[in-house]
Amino acid sequence: MNEQLSSFQVEIDDNRIAIVRINAPDNFANWLPETFAQQLRQVIGSVLYQQARAVLFISAKPRHFIKGFKPSLLKEKTDAQLLAFSQEAQAVMRELNVLKVPVLAAIDGLCYGVGLELALACDYRIASDESYTKFAMPQIRSGILPFAGGTQRLPRLIGLQNATPLLLSGYKIGVERALKLGLVDQAVPSSRLFEVAYQKLLDNQVAKIDHKRPLALLKKWRKQLEGNAIFRQKYLARTENQVWSKSFGNYPAVPHLLNLLQEPHFKAGLALEQQALVELFRTEQSKVLIDLKRTQRAMKDRYQIQGDVRDVSQVSILGSGFMGAGIAYITAYHAKIPVRIKDIHPSEIQKALRNCYELMQQKMHKKQLRHGEMIERMNLITGGERLVAAKSTDFIIEAVYEDLALKQKMVQESEAYYDEHAIFATNTSTFAIKEIASVAKRPENVIGFHYFSPVTKQKMVEIIPHQGTSERTIATAIHFAIQQGKIPLLVADKQGFFINRILTPFLLEAIQCVIDGEAIEFIDRSLQEFGFKQGPLAMIDEMGLDVIVKSNPALLQQLGDRFSLPEQVDLLIRNERKGRKNKRGFYMYNSKGERLHEDKSIYHVMETITRNDLEAEEIARRCLLRMLNEACWCLQDEVIRSTDEGNVASVLGLGFPEFRGGIYAYIQKVGAAEIVKQLQLHQQKYGERFAPCDWLLQQAGLQGV
Repeated sequence: MNEQLSSFQVEIDDNRIAIVRINAPDNFANWLPETFAQQLRQVIGSVLYQQARAVLFISAKPRHFIKGFKPSLLKEKTDAQLLAFSQEAQAVMRELNVLKVPVLAAIDGLCYGVGLELALACDYRIASDESYTKFAMPQIRSGILPFAGGTQRLPRLIGLQNATPLLLSGYKIGVERALKLGLVDQAVPSSRLFEVAYQKLLDNQVAKIDHKRPLALLKKWRKQLEGNAIFRQKYLARTENQVWSKSFGNYPAVPHLLNLLQEPHFKAGLALEQQALVELFRTEQSKVLIDLKRTQRAMKDRYQIQGDVRDVSQVSILGSGFMGAGIAYITAYHAKIPVRIKDIHPSEIQKALRNCYELMQQKMHKKQLRHGEMIERMNLITGGERLVAAKSTDFIIEAVYEDLALKQKMVQESEAYYDEHAIFATNTSTFAIKEIASVAKRPENVIGFHYFSPVTKQKMVEIIPHQGTSERTIATAIHFAIQQGKIPLLVADKQGFFINRILTPFLLEAIQCVIDGEAIEFIDRSLQEFGFKQGPLAMIDEMGLDVIVKSNPALLQQLGDRFSLPEQVDLLIRNERKGRKNKRGFYMYNSKGERLHEDKSIYHVMETITRNDLEAEEIARRCLLRMLNEACWCLQDEVIRSTDEGNVASVLGLGFPEFRGGIYAYIQKVGAAEIVKQLQLHQQKYGERFAPCDWLLQQAGLQGV
């Protein structure tokens, strides 16, 4: 094997310490190749041959230890090859674990998946105490489980009750949490990581793991308790009940993991882990999840190439509302550049700055920011009643309320004040970008930048060029979205763009189900059983019904009667049912904005009586058919560039069930003919809003019938 192409470069110095630098070739991050086990075995061979006295693993890439392994690399393997792959990965980790010399992992940055499995096989783990250093076992999110011994070593290191949630969720944890759990042994500043790790080995301060050595009293007690079959079974059964209430049995990897963890013996557990890779890799959920992750990575790479321009250096935000404050926060937090909020109301600016400060504090309390870093980022955010930084501002974001004349005025004021090269991005969900740009002297600098609420949590942003937008503007907008930590989605300048367009019919049908006599909580639970994390009526409360009503006339005018609001919506608006923002919507909310329960008085407001005539599956089908049909309309109208991007956008932008692979993967699975059949049945029963689009009829071979 050519060592130059290996992800592991070994150097054994004069002190006989083997320094293994992790540097995956042709990769920005350390993604390990399919041959990582053979490469690691070559490392072990060098250590043994040159009689090294200790081994130190450290990354050559800044802020990345090992990001993981891409399961898509295994796509063409047979069951026997998958089994052999897991066996070899486990074997090399075992060989590393039983080396007679101490092995230390010095971790700076991301340590995910097989990277964490490698760290677990080491005798000692030192991590940088930076906010960007994270640990996770995310394999379950690809529909599989750890396959290199992770399901066995993690519980033995930190305890079954600590390890199970990490394995089940794939959540990332920071260094402080990892220290508390015992996942890492020591944390030091990144600037001293190599020095401290090297000195520890030089001074013989790292002891080899000796599984026969008596354990500390607490660990001995935990080992005895968790080794007890009855305790293990009861704990995992309780966990399964809790997980079922959230996942509704939609993820086969979850029960597989819980069954695997029932086994208290290490070697037997490893054999079950190998078998799990084979069995889960063939499931439909695993296939679509792996495809979805691969598409998401490809989108990031493609957009990074397309947005290969200089960084945006200063931003002005016009409007200090909830959206404006969120945009200011992510700009300072992720992009780390100066941002100015402009608003004619000083009190609103103060409120926006306070919101940014509270968000920064939350990051600090979660140990994702140090106090000094929080102050630095907050100092980047300023506000005032006047436009400032005429020459240095290169990106302007308009986030005023949805009024075409006002947005056009913002364009004209910005062009009169800022530099001629400054880009004007409008955050609209209602108007065509070409309409807003129609008053511009430099329309080539105008582009749509559609954030989703809450902007601090949603991963995606829609970027909408109009016909006259320049390539420089598009590239800069894509680059800036990435600077802000967002995944960009380029969409056509068509009414509703993509996410709002497919989401709106889904939400309107849920309201119609209430009108037809179905209970609020039952409707939401029906869609959660399908796989949405949040039901449609809860979504409306999050967004604000008033926001949907405000944007609806433009959709209705451009796209037709299928976007008509039910008449009872007007009753809800007159009754001030704005959702979480004023604590009254389909649900009741406490003073902290936490959802309590459905508000039964809403049935009286809507002048409807709850009869519960439909089964959960029928409710889900009604709402989904409206969304699926509109997604096909979007293909017909060429709103998005590809169904692959549409799949990722549907998952990240509106919460379509990830395990179904995204909206177009689901359409392909069900089939156009079946969807058309169901739409036509619903059209006869409920009306023309269910009429299938021409694209669907064509796919089903029924056009003109």
